[in-house]
Amino acid sequence: MIEITGADILLLDDEDLRTLVGRLCEAEVGARCLPVSSVTRGGNQDAVDGGIDVRVALPADTPIRGFVPRPSTGFQVKKPDMPRSEIIKEMRPTGTIRPAIKDLADKHGAYVIVSSTGSTSDTALQDRRSAMVEAVNDVENRESLILDFYDRGRLATWVRCHPGLIPWVRAAVGKAIPGWRSYGAWAYAPEGERGEYLVDDKLRIQTGKKESGDGFSALEGIRQLRDLLREPGNVVRLVGLSGVGKTRLVQALFDARVGERSLDPSLAVYTNMADGPDPQPTGLASA
Repeated sequence: MIEITGADILLLDDEDLRTLVGRLCEAEVGARCLPVSSVTRGGNQDAVDGGIDVRVALPADTPIRGFVPRPSTGFQVKKPDMPRSEIIKEMRPTGTIRPAIKDLADKHGAYVIVSSTGSTSDTALQDRRSAMVEAVNDVENRESLILDFYDRGRLATWVRCHPGLIPWVRAAVGKAIPGWRSYGAWAYAPEGERGEYLVDDKLRIQTGKKESGDGFSALEGIRQLRDLLREPGNVVRLVGLSGVGKTRLVQALFDARVGERSLDPSLAVYTNMADGPDPQPTGLASA
């Protein structure tokens, strides 16, 4: 129902594949309350990118691990498979190591090649990693550089760590979960996710509790909602007339530009009952 596999990753086109890796990196740093602005993405797949499609650039002493193994990590994203010969050609296109990879070595960073077509056994994975090691054999500080290769299976595993991205991937490959969406412009907004949340100090959020007085401001209400929802097992129900901004308020809970300590958007899934979701919310929650 909300599964994602390597077969789904294989169906992504070049642009969606790079977008997915960028979103996954944003999810990784966002889940650690680190600035999502540290993640940058390249443009067109055929544009000159210096060997880096997605880059994470955090301060050198930032603790991070897992699929983003170092504070300074570069991802080269390819749809075709990348056997040994193609890896060498990618990392040393003119017989010389790419400057971007050398820079990552100098920063004690990591360089990762992602291939959505590749589906590697353990032996094949080791062969690709050894090719990457071979490509940097004359690079200063090569011992401090982490090198890795993510095939479509490992990329699917990464997506499953951030389940809010699963509806986006499934929609991108034509297997949408009817009525369900990842984080986005749930409330109507011509600017999409880029539209900023407008804070009106006159807006009051009532909790029904005596100590809340005449209610909280929007920013204070967002802070309290975030604190509640950050703890496992808590539920919040928003009640109000149609059109007063309930959906837009919920959307703002995941927006890092609004207040502090926003919720992780890669965990969010959304539906409107008018869209006829299948499965129904109780079924999705149970699954």
